Amino acid sequence: MYGTYIIYVLANRLDDEVELVMEQIMQKYKRRTTQAQFKAAYGLYRKDMFAIRQAVPHIGLSDYRTYYETILLLEDGKSEDARERLQSIKKQWMRSTLLVGIELKAENRDTAIQHAHEALNSSRGVNRYVLYKEYERVLPEVVGHIS
Repeated sequence: MYGTYIIYVLANRLDDEVELVMEQIMQKYKRRTTQAQFKAAYGLYRKDMFAIRQAVPHIGLSDYRTYYETILLLEDGKSEDARERLQSIKKQWMRSTLLVGIELKAENRDTAIQHAHEALNSSRGVNRYVLYKEYERVLPEVVGHIS
């Protein structure tokens, strides 16, 4: 229940509830690897790269770990390294989402929009919902035709 609710809270930017839900999650889930994924997502929400850096080593070797490592590379201004790193991610929606960030940083809005469409089209369920809500804020033209 908390896992789904935190996704909803983060996607909808419900600042008043996010800290309370994070506290509940940390109390419920004691495994370091489980907490690390929530901490990384929360760090990304707050744009707290230090929190992400602390969480990443505890995320099991997975696409999620590589996803957050790629975000850190991008934030450090290492776009080419970020592009190389994302190639190892198996999930298309994750690769496309990261490419949106890379292209927006490079001020290539049209290319970012193309990747955003790819990300939405290749995602399902909660991942699609989170992407939709994010693009609603940063690339409204991507979701304008989706209802």
